Parts: sequence; structure tokens; C-alpha cells
Amino acid sequence: MDALKETIRAMALDAGFSRVRILAPFILSENASGFIKRGVLQDRWGESSPSLLVAALPYGNEDAAAGCASAEQDIEENCRAYIAPFARRNYYKEAVKRLQKLSQTFRRLFTGINAGGIHADRRSSYRIFCNSPIPEKPLALACGLGSQGRNSLVITPEAGSLVIIAAMTLPFPLESDAPESNRSVCVRCGFCVEACLTKAIRREGGIERNKCIQWYASGNEASVPRHIAEQWGRRLYGCTACQDVCPHNKKPIRGVETREGILPAYVDARKLLAMSDEEIKTFFKGTAMGLSWLKPKHIRRSARLALACAGGSQNKSI
Repeated sequence: MDALKETIRAMALDAGFSRVRILAPFILSENASGFIKRGVLQDRWGESSPSLLVAALPYGNEDAAAGCASAEQDIEENCRAYIAPFARRNYYKEAVKRLQKLSQTFRRLFTGINAGGIHADRRSSYRIFCNSPIPEKPLALACGLGSQGRNSLVITPEAGSLVIIAAMTLPFPLESDAPESNRSVCVRCGFCVEACLTKAIRREGGIERNKCIQWYASGNEASVPRHIAEQWGRRLYGCTACQDVCPHNKKPIRGVETREGILPAYVDARKLLAMSDEEIKTFFKGTAMGLSWLKPKHIRRSARLALACAGGSQNKSI
């Protein structure tokens, strides 16, 4: 099975993923290494899928909004609300599309493989997880996709933390890749701790979510505390302060090309506030901001905060 494993890895890398690892879920003991309870894995995975392909799709540090500048020229300076690079394309949808295409190839190439009654030609044998109830980050750490940085993000050797994580079940009993060593990738560096405007990152590692701007921008909590609102800046969605200073993200990192869910770097916050719920849903449909848990009220809240911090409003208690 080693040859099959490396063939699968090579094909996934050819599909544009920057790093690909294999995980066998049922070798994990209960709460092994602080990852995921085995029962959760069994419930979500199913016994018919003995292995998992875990992959990183890079969005890179190029300007994902290139070519959209003309759409921003008509926005007044103090009405511009910023969208972070990782959300300017729907990289989640792109990752799913690429894994779906891979699964079709696997079903065709490996149709003769029948491991313990598990058929490799069945569509149901390839389940895809991306931005799903399965916590992909712990799985990525368990199979060595990367190491966890102080800011809690997975840092990969090839593309730093500028990746999204996706996974797909495999019907082959493959040997797990080993996790990265316990050596922290942030031994000397505390740049992200210093860069975080709201002091959400602990020096010893980990995030205090109730201090994290992105936590609130993602629609969590009923209100934003004043001391967080005052540091909001012009953000509509996505705080990348910790990633912007991370040494692992400083080298040129090429992101995959996709036309899925294109958004500009800035949108007009005042226009968003004038939209109805349905208009906001239509505007962001198919984008990384069109996810079910990010409600129109959350987007309006972020727009109001962006206006306040830009001087368009004096009310910073949202």
C-alpha cells in the first residue's frame, strides 16, 4: 500500500494542493494528543473509510483582489470596508471542487481494489470535509500537515499559514503520516503576539477568542465590547494582523487560481447598511462570506464598526 499512498499524494499535489498527508483515524486513542475524541471520528467518518487525505490549499500572499481596483474607485475613502485576502475568493469551494475531481479519478483508476470489502469505485467512499463540522485543524496537526503557531493557526512548510485545510475519506487502509515534532515553530518569535491589536494571542500560545477581532467578524457573540470595537479598523471581514508579521508567510507564496466567489479588497460600508437581508445574501452568495452562519446582521455590524473607525460614525459601541 506504500506505492498506492505515494501515488495518491502525488496526484493531490499535481491538483494544486501545496501539502498532502494521510491519516488513519482509528489508530487515535481517546483524546490522543489533545486532538479529537475517537467517537467523534467514528460518527463523522464511518467504518467504511479507513484513511483520510488531508490537504492544504494555498491562497498565498499575492493580491487576490488584483483586477478589482476599478470597482473600488467610486467608494468614498471613509466608507471603504476591507475584506482580507483569504476571503476574496471562495477557496473552500475551490478545494472541494479539486477533491471532487480527484475522487472521480481515484474511482476510475482504483476500481479493481477491494480492501476488506470496501470498494474503491463507490462515490460514497470519498466524503469531503472543508469548513465542516469536522475540526480540520486537529486532523492536520495529527498527520503532520503542519505545526501549530502561537496564533493557533496551522503553519505548513511550503505555504506558511496562508492555506485553507480540506480533507477527503479514502477507502484504502493506508499507513498514517507522522505528526510534526513537538518542537514549536515559534520558539523565538513573538511577532504575532505583539502585532495583535486586542492582545488576543497568548505568549505561551493559543487564542483568547473573546479578544479576537476575527471571532466577532465571523458572527460570534451578541455584541462587540467597546475595547475591541475601538481596534476594529476598516475591516469588514478578516483580521490578518498576526499572519502579516509571521516570518513563515514572508517568502513569496503563490496561491491557486480560482474564479470562485470573487470579492474586491474593499466594499462600500454605507451601501451595505442600506441593503435588505436578501440583498446582502445575494451580494455575497457563492463567496467565502456567503456561509450560512454569517448572517446579514453580522455583516452590518462589521460595516458599522468599519465606518466608526474610519470616522464615518462616532458610535463605537456595537
